[in-house]
Amino acid sequence: MNEELYILFENYINNELSEKEKIDFENQLQNDASIREKLIIYKELNGFLESKFSKESIDFKKNLETISKSNFSEDKKYETKVISFKPYYFAIAASIVLVIGTWFMMQNSMPNYNDYNQHEDAYFTERGDIIKNLKLAQDAFNAKNYSEAITNFEIVLKSHKRPEIEFYYAVSLLEVDKFTESEAIFNNLKSGTSIYKDKSTWYLALSCLKQKKYEETKEFLKQIPEDAEDYAKAEKLLDALN
Repeated sequence: MNEELYILFENYINNELSEKEKIDFENQLQNDASIREKLIIYKELNGFLESKFSKESIDFKKNLETISKSNFSEDKKYETKVISFKPYYFAIAASIVLVIGTWFMMQNSMPNYNDYNQHEDAYFTERGDIIKNLKLAQDAFNAKNYSEAITNFEIVLKSHKRPEIEFYYAVSLLEVDKFTESEAIFNNLKSGTSIYKDKSTWYLALSCLKQKKYEETKEFLKQIPEDAEDYAKAEKLLDALN
C-alpha cells in the first residue's frame, strides 16, 4: 500500500476529507473492489494495533502518519529524513509486519472468486416485442458489460419472467456485488424445479466465496448433488477450502 493511499484512508476514517473529496473517494470505493479490500485491511490492522498494543503503538502510528504527510503531501518534493525511534518502536513495527504478512498469506492461500466465475454465455430464443431488450441484455452479458445487462434484464423481467432470464440477471447482479438481490433470486431458483436449481446452488456458493464467507461457501457446495453439472467444480472448490 503506498503512502498516499495510507493518508487518504486515514483522513477518510477520521472524517478529515472535504465534502467533495469524500464523495470522490466513496465513488472510487464503489467502483474499485481492490481499493475497498485495502480499506478493509487498513481498518482491521488499525483495530488490531489499538487492541493488541499499548499506548506506544498509537504514538508510533501517529509518528508514521506525520512522516507520511510530511514526505508525500502534494506541494512538497520527496526528502530524506532521519527519524529517531525508541527500541520498542522496532518491536511494534516488527509485529505489524508479521501481522500483515500472516494476513496476506492466509488470504492468498484461499480460493478466489475470479478463479471460478467463468459463466456460460447467455442465449435466448424468445420472440415478440420483448426481443429487442432481451437481445441487448444477452449481448451485454456475453461481453461482460454487466451493468448494461442488468438494465435490460430489468426491462424484460417486468413482463417476461422466466427462470433462464432470472438466472442470468442474478449472475449479472453478483458480478457488480449486489449480493442481497442476486442471492434472493438464486435462492428462489434453488427451491424451484427448473434446470437452474442446482446451478443456482453453485452460484450461491460463489457469492459467499466472493464475500470471503468460507464456511457458508462450503455449506452450499455440500448441497450440490453428484449428478449436477457443477459437481466436479464444487468438489474441487470444497477441497481447496478444507
